[in-house]
Amino acid sequence: MASKTTRSNVEGMKLTVAVSQLGGFNTLMYYSGVLFGLVSFDKPVAVSIVVGATNFVFSLVNLLVIDRLGRRRILVFTVMGMSISMAVAAIAFHWIPVSPDLKLQATSVNWAGILVLVTIVVYVACFAGGVATIAWVGTELLPLEVRALGTMMNTVTCWGCNIIIASTFLSMMKGLTPSGAFGFYAGICFFGWVFVIFCYPEANGLPLEEVRQIFSTGFGVKKANELQKMHKMTGGSA
Repeated sequence: MASKTTRSNVEGMKLTVAVSQLGGFNTLMYYSGVLFGLVSFDKPVAVSIVVGATNFVFSLVNLLVIDRLGRRRILVFTVMGMSISMAVAAIAFHWIPVSPDLKLQATSVNWAGILVLVTIVVYVACFAGGVATIAWVGTELLPLEVRALGTMMNTVTCWGCNIIIASTFLSMMKGLTPSGAFGFYAGICFFGWVFVIFCYPEANGLPLEEVRQIFSTGFGVKKANELQKMHKMTGGSA
């Protein structure tokens, strides 16, 4: 993987996977019962099923629209949606009385608890409909001779970030408060959105030879736009 083209491609792929994991999704899956218990829901496990169903449905939606809308366009909207929903959840947690040892002090669900549930569902919808799938299809852009190695690096990045998030979540909730923890995840998602805007090219529909041209100039967002316009002008036969 010594060539500049391949390095840029792999780094972009790894960053996309890192954002998908460090943005906090798996903490919602692993600790959903704890989270919904904190906001006073009587049956947090039942509420967790709603979150899981949202994940399933929007994963299917992504499969239906990914080639029609393009990877970059989907990521621009969904990663921003992830950041906004985490930020709103962080603000909502400010009005939920939780002790430093994560013990609930309220006896019923208030408006902030309902808002946390809504924002988490929106976050999961944006995650499943965007980066959850797109982070893994990035390996299709790699040259055939390094695709297996690139997939391995993708997997290592995924599980490495997953371990970090899973092992630090409860400590962050106690040390930073729930508002601080969710604000941190909102910041990670915002960084991911900035990365998509400036560094994630749209390669949908381009042959592998032209994909290599894109990454020969770094992340090549402008180059990708030029090639996409050329394909539209020539009817996709460039």
